[in-house]
Amino acid sequence: MKKITLILSISIALQCSKQEIVELPITTNSEKALVFYHKALVEWESGGYVEKTAYFDSSIAIDSNFALALLYNDNPDKILKKKRRKRAHSLRETVTRQERLILDIEKNKNSGNLDAALVFSKKLVEENPTSYLAHNYLGVVHESRREFSESWTAFEKAISLNKNNYLANSFLWDLHFSENGPVKLSADKEKYVEIASQYIDELIRIRPKSGHPYHSKANLYRKLGLFEKAKPLYEKSIQKRKGSSAEGTALIVSGHNYMFSGDFETARNRYEKAVQTSPKKEGKFGLNNYITLSFVFDEDYIGAIENINKFENNLKELGFLGGELLLRRAILNWQKFVFYAHNQVEKEANDALVLSIDLSRQRMAELKNDPIAERNQKSNTSYNRAWMHALFGRYSEARKNLDDVKNINEKINSPTAMHDYNNLMGMVSLMEGKAESALQFFEKGNPDNTYFLYFKALTLKALGDKDGAKEILTDIANTNFSYWELAIVRNRAKKLLENT
Repeated sequence: MKKITLILSISIALQCSKQEIVELPITTNSEKALVFYHKALVEWESGGYVEKTAYFDSSIAIDSNFALALLYNDNPDKILKKKRRKRAHSLRETVTRQERLILDIEKNKNSGNLDAALVFSKKLVEENPTSYLAHNYLGVVHESRREFSESWTAFEKAISLNKNNYLANSFLWDLHFSENGPVKLSADKEKYVEIASQYIDELIRIRPKSGHPYHSKANLYRKLGLFEKAKPLYEKSIQKRKGSSAEGTALIVSGHNYMFSGDFETARNRYEKAVQTSPKKEGKFGLNNYITLSFVFDEDYIGAIENINKFENNLKELGFLGGELLLRRAILNWQKFVFYAHNQVEKEANDALVLSIDLSRQRMAELKNDPIAERNQKSNTSYNRAWMHALFGRYSEARKNLDDVKNINEKINSPTAMHDYNNLMGMVSLMEGKAESALQFFEKGNPDNTYFLYFKALTLKALGDKDGAKEILTDIANTNFSYWELAIVRNRAKKLLENT
């Protein structure tokens, strides 16, 4: 079949007015494949991960040379995903100028070269100024680079070109009311809550049948500590996602609402139901993590490790084999290292880290000739060894490993490349009693990493800045989202606040 390029320019009714929507050209030999591709993107934006994968697979089955479908396939089989992306880039001479720029953007994002990704995203906008999608790409790259004001500007422009731009509204609400950390755009509290609510209401207007926007609005109330106000919205999200792969996610976030209000028993019941509901092994793996974290939030590290061990023993039964099994075991043993180390159980922490590194190396052998993955694996290995040394007081050894991290990451063309190095150097310097040096490193690190923000608060306290320390600790203590960094330091921050 002869390949055609579909260029869409559609008029849609929006609140009694018409708006011309200019789409970027997409090269495929099948309109049916294009339909599946767009369905996959909708599911991606709404959290339907199984459905997203199925639609991408259907699109590729119809047109095996569909470059963008191959690029975004996001298959849970990492080797297949890598092969498809490689195939996508091999097709660059068969697609349009716009698609070649998109391939360049994604290639550089995946390699960590966010400087080049920004150059290509700007070119896409310059050459397609009336396309909302071009501005979406620019907004995403700016957000990845932590250039939040520029990201806001790009997404606002994208919405002006398409009022039904779901992705832009999703990013904008998070920019004003970040779900997993401090607000990315500084503003007074009442203002950013109001603005975030407006973007979420737009999500509900655009896709009223989707559970995702109700989930988002409930998250806003949960972050504010308004747990009772969040409950009916979470229930609505669960009902709208009934029978879909996102039902488990809806149950999980509802469980978070119970956990942070102090009801750990109901929370774990929701978490366990979410794991049971998930139709795929990858979903069960990801959702089980929240059961583990619930024990850490409850300061029960032994309970967390027991849950990890129980799940690790069931990996083969769930269907994880070969490289998939190696990857999941590496992740679980890394978690055991983190939790043993923060419970100051040194031998078990070291054993878990050594095993995690060994499993990761075995996994790398299966990926074959992936320089980016190899670079990241080497950097992560040195970083985790440095972290292990720091947690058990071996600071000179930690610095040696951090030198390796620096040598690897400083070659990456990205404003965020050295964040991890600087954060951990700040922690090491603080533990060595060098508070002024520690603060200098923290100022160059990731300002949204909750775990290291806790140590920055300790640094400020050591330097006599009690108000600065109290501000950070208060934010950590009042954060109501579940992720490992917060699980470790939330209760510590509460206790420290009492003495600050």
